[in-house]
Amino acid sequence: MPSLWRNSALAALLIAVRPPAAAQTPGRVTYDVRVIMPRARAETVVVARGRISEPEEAKLRLELVSDAARLDALLGVVSQGDTVELSGGFNRRLRAGRSARGLPLWEVDDYHRSVRLPWGGTARLYPFGPPQSAQSGPPVWLAITVTRDRVAGDTRPLESVVVFDSTVHVTMEAIVHPRRAAVRVTLLRGDSSSAPKLLDMVTDGPSKLVTFVLGRNQSTTLDVALRSPGLTLDPADSTLARDADVVCLRVTDPDPSHDGAAHVRCGRVNNVARTLPLSDGDTIVTTFSWPVPR
Repeated sequence: MPSLWRNSALAALLIAVRPPAAAQTPGRVTYDVRVIMPRARAETVVVARGRISEPEEAKLRLELVSDAARLDALLGVVSQGDTVELSGGFNRRLRAGRSARGLPLWEVDDYHRSVRLPWGGTARLYPFGPPQSAQSGPPVWLAITVTRDRVAGDTRPLESVVVFDSTVHVTMEAIVHPRRAAVRVTLLRGDSSSAPKLLDMVTDGPSKLVTFVLGRNQSTTLDVALRSPGLTLDPADSTLARDADVVCLRVTDPDPSHDGAAHVRCGRVNNVARTLPLSDGDTIVTTFSWPVPR
C-alpha cells in the first residue's frame, strides 16, 4: 500500500464570466467540461471533453488520472435566480517521490470550493494548483460551463465524454439519487421460475404485495419495498457520493407462519441482474433500471 502524506495546499478556483443567460424555469442542467493542458509556445490543447445533462438536483462526478496525480471531484449546482452557485468536494493526490524502501509517496488533499456565476458562465478550475505555484501539480485545468434548459418529465441523465490524449484518463458521470426505479423481479424455486414482474416503485415509498406463480398449483406472495441504502462509513465515499445511485430491494414474507425476517439486496440502477436468497431455498432475481419518463 502506498504511504500517504497530507498537506493543506488548496487548489485555486478562478472565474471567467460570460454574459448571463436568460432566466428559465428550473429543469435540466448541462455541464460542458473541457480538460486543457499547455503546449509549446504558450499554446493550449483540449485533451478531453465531456457534456453531461441531468436533472438540476443531480451531481457531476469527475475523475482525472495521470501518471503523477489523481483528482476525484463531485460537483453540483444551486439555482439563485439568474445566477447559479457551483460547488464541489475534491480529493486530490500528487506523487511526492519514493520512500527509503522504494514505495511511492503521495500528498493527499481533501477540500471544498464554491463560486457564484451567471447561467451560461464558465468556471476555470486548477485542480492541482495554479500554474507555476510552489505546490503545483500537473499543468492542467478545467473549464466548466453551466447552462439550464426547461424540460419536464425526463429524469434520466445523458452523458458524452471524449478523450483526445491517451496520457490522461478522464471519466465524467451524472449522479442522480433515484426517486423512482423500474424493478424487475423473478422468483426461482429449484428448476422452476415465475414470470418476471415489472414494478414501478418509489424509493422509500409504500411496499407492494407481489404474487409469484410457479406451475399450476404453486404460488407465493411476498411483500416488496424499495429503500435507500444506509449511510456509508467511508468519508471519501460519502464526499464523492459513490452510492448515490444505489437502491435496495427489501423482501419479507407476510405469512405469519414464517419468521417475518426481511431480506435485502442493494445495487446500482444499471440494469444488472442480482440474486437475493430467501428462506426455504427460494431466490429472487432482481434488476434496477431507470423508469420510463412520465
